[in-house]
Amino acid sequence: MTRKLGGTIACAISLLMAVGPQLARGSSKVAVVNVGLASEKYAKTADLESQFDAVRRKLNQERDSMKEKIERANRSLQEELKPGTDEFRARRKQLVLMEAELQWFVESEGQKVERGLAESLRSIFTDIQAAVREVAQEKGVEIVLASDQLPAETPDSPTQVRQHILLQKVLFWAPSLDLTTEVISKLNARYQAAAPSAGPITIDSAQIKPKEPPPLSPPKKP
Repeated sequence: MTRKLGGTIACAISLLMAVGPQLARGSSKVAVVNVGLASEKYAKTADLESQFDAVRRKLNQERDSMKEKIERANRSLQEELKPGTDEFRARRKQLVLMEAELQWFVESEGQKVERGLAESLRSIFTDIQAAVREVAQEKGVEIVLASDQLPAETPDSPTQVRQHILLQKVLFWAPSLDLTTEVISKLNARYQAAAPSAGPITIDSAQIKPKEPPPLSPPKKP
């Protein structure tokens, strides 16, 4: 994957959970959660990364197989038939259809993977939100803020550094306010308990195979 699922989740959820400058009223109790660390340590995130990698490898193999068939068909066309003949035009039409099918396969399957990724992001956000709510209620906390920190290896680009800084919604908190460890424990305990009954998360694209192109008609004997 060009960018790890955990990093994508951390950025998306940080924006969703940050509540801005208006904090507690009166004696409201506030806590923080490191969303990036929670998503990184959540076992479901690693499982999804592995499954998406497997799906992409499968789709790449199918795409490469279709490309090879097209290349073989094109070589056969050029070597065995004379341009301008009816047989050449018929075979050329078959080749165009195979190329169109390859393009359709790449676009449609890519869209399904993207939809699967979006659903996974929503699923993990829902899980983290539920775990945060449960831990907060247990501790009598009324407001929970996202407390992501600057990465240990800061990017060289000033624009990227600026973006990381602007994402920091909480500049200081006492360690006693940090619920991250409890949230991670809650997430993984619930995920492991549900795994045997719920089964693995599946992505529709992993079950789809492209249609085999129609066989090329053999060249007519002179």
